[in-house]
Amino acid sequence: MRRTGWLIVLVVLLVVAGASVGHLLGRRAGTRELTGVIGSQMAPFFADPDVRAALAGHGYRLRLDPAGSRRMADLPLGGYDFAFPGSAPAAAEIARRRPSAGAPVAVFRSPLAVASTSPIVDLLQSAGLARRAAGSSWTLDLKAFVAANQRGQRWDQIPGNVTFNVKQAVLVATTRPADSNSAALFAYVLNQVTGGDLGAVTKVFADQGAVDTTTEEPFESWLRRGKDFAPLVLVYEAQFLDRGAGGDHVLLYPQPTIVSEHTVVPFTTAGADLAKLLAADPRLQRLAAAHGFRTAGAPGAVTLGAADTIPSPDEPTLHALLAALEERLT
Repeated sequence: MRRTGWLIVLVVLLVVAGASVGHLLGRRAGTRELTGVIGSQMAPFFADPDVRAALAGHGYRLRLDPAGSRRMADLPLGGYDFAFPGSAPAAAEIARRRPSAGAPVAVFRSPLAVASTSPIVDLLQSAGLARRAAGSSWTLDLKAFVAANQRGQRWDQIPGNVTFNVKQAVLVATTRPADSNSAALFAYVLNQVTGGDLGAVTKVFADQGAVDTTTEEPFESWLRRGKDFAPLVLVYEAQFLDRGAGGDHVLLYPQPTIVSEHTVVPFTTAGADLAKLLAADPRLQRLAAAHGFRTAGAPGAVTLGAADTIPSPDEPTLHALLAALEERLT
């Protein structure tokens, strides 16, 4: 009887083990591998092991290629299940050019912001270009900034400057507006602030010289080199909150700014299912918030009032502005 009992236990264990292996094999066999093109600022989120595990739990494995959001519509997207640019206008242009498997889905949001350091922000404040707002956040006065750029304001011309006394123009380092969503939206905000003065907007970008094509590139350079790369760098709030906060790093919000909706454009049924999952799954939304993105349950580190933001432009309006800007820059 004792031997029989052990045999029964062994058989049960083998059955349980076999069932577990079969379940795992079934899950693997049922895994959907999707391909997508994403804005570079979202790469750290999708590289997070917890995000990958959450997606795997729903049967997804993703192969992703980063690209500038404004350039996605020009890419050969035939082999992709979805595109995930950093804004609704970019998503609308992609959907216009390529048949989609459903309406674009806004997954999370992030305002445009500027990464800097405490000594630089102190200089901006003394020059009347920055001020501390409610809730201890900093704002960059874009009207004053453009006016300073128009008169050729340099860092070494700021009175009392002993921390960054260089003969360089006071600029925000950006990407190329034609390529990157962050710079495109910044151009739109500047155009609104200047009342449509395209010459003034052009000068802000032209004074930078050669620039990168994705938002992650200048941010990575700033993280490595600080003000030796650039004293001010245009970023998304989420990028800074995820990886840039620390030490004497400071985040400024352009006054006004624009809240960019990171939006999935599905090209296949699987892509549409993934878009809905990213937007609705509580665990994935919590993980997005942990990476600094604003979600339905996490409004953001700083509450932006209506006076602090302007609505996102529609794609035809933004396209026309960028075409006119690109003509002047080339």
